[in-house]
Amino acid sequence: MSAAAYRARSATELIDATIQILRRNFATFYTLSALFTVPLYVIPPLLVPQSARGAVGTPSAFSITALLVWFILFIVLSAIFQTALFLASSDAYLGKPVVVADAISRATKRAAAMAVGYIYQSFAVGLASLLFLIPGIYVALGLFAMPCIIALEGLSAGDAASRSFDLSKGLKGHVFVTGLVGFIIYFVGFLIVFLIASLASGFAGQTLISQIILALGASALLPLVPVTITLLYYDARIRKEGYDIELMAQQTGGPGAPPAKPQPA
Repeated sequence: MSAAAYRARSATELIDATIQILRRNFATFYTLSALFTVPLYVIPPLLVPQSARGAVGTPSAFSITALLVWFILFIVLSAIFQTALFLASSDAYLGKPVVVADAISRATKRAAAMAVGYIYQSFAVGLASLLFLIPGIYVALGLFAMPCIIALEGLSAGDAASRSFDLSKGLKGHVFVTGLVGFIIYFVGFLIVFLIASLASGFAGQTLISQIILALGASALLPLVPVTITLLYYDARIRKEGYDIELMAQQTGGPGAPPAKPQPA
C-alpha cells in the first residue's frame, strides 16, 4: 500500500479496502481460514455419529467425550488462526508480504493471550448485555480492537481492553456503522452458502457433504471480520495518534514520529 493510502476513511471506504485486501491476497487468507474452519465443520459429525447416541437421541458418554475433544480443538485452533488472520491483515495493510507459514509461526507465540482475550471479551460483553442491550453494544464497541491489539501489540487481555476503549473514544458510532455494513455482507454471504449446503445435503442425503460445503464457503467469508477490525484499528490510530504521519515518514525515509502512548481509560 502506498504512503498516500494511509488516511482516515469512512465506513464504506473501510469495507471497500477490506474487500480489496481480500481480493489481492485471496489464496493466503482462504488457506488460513480453511485450516481453521474445515476441521471445525467436518470433525463433529465424524466424532459423534448417530450410532454413538442413546436410544432416544440423548448423547452417550462417548459423544460427550468427543464433544469435549472438539471444544478443546476449537479453542486451540481459534486462538492460533484468529491471531494469524490479524497478523496477515496487518501485513497486507502495511504492504508487507502475506505468508501463511509466517503468520501461523508468529501467531503461536500469542495464541494463549488471544484465548484469554476472547474469554475476557465474551464475558465482558455478555455481562453488560444482561443489564440491557445498549450497555452490551457499548462494551462491544469499546472492545472492538481488543483481539487485534493482542495480536499486533502483544499486550495482555487487560491492557488490550484498556487500549481498545481508549482508541474507541469518540469513534464508537464510526465503529458501529463499519461493523454493521461488514456484518450485513457476512450474513448475506453465509446465508447463500447455507442455502447451497442445504440443497446439496437434500439431494445427496449426507450431512457430511453439507458440512464440507459450509466449511469451504465459510472459509471465504471468515477473513472479512479480522481484516475489517484491523483496518478499523489502524483507522483509529490514524485519527487519534497520527499514525499515518509515522507510516509515511518511514516509507519516505524520514524519521518516524514515536507512537502516541495510550491514555488512561
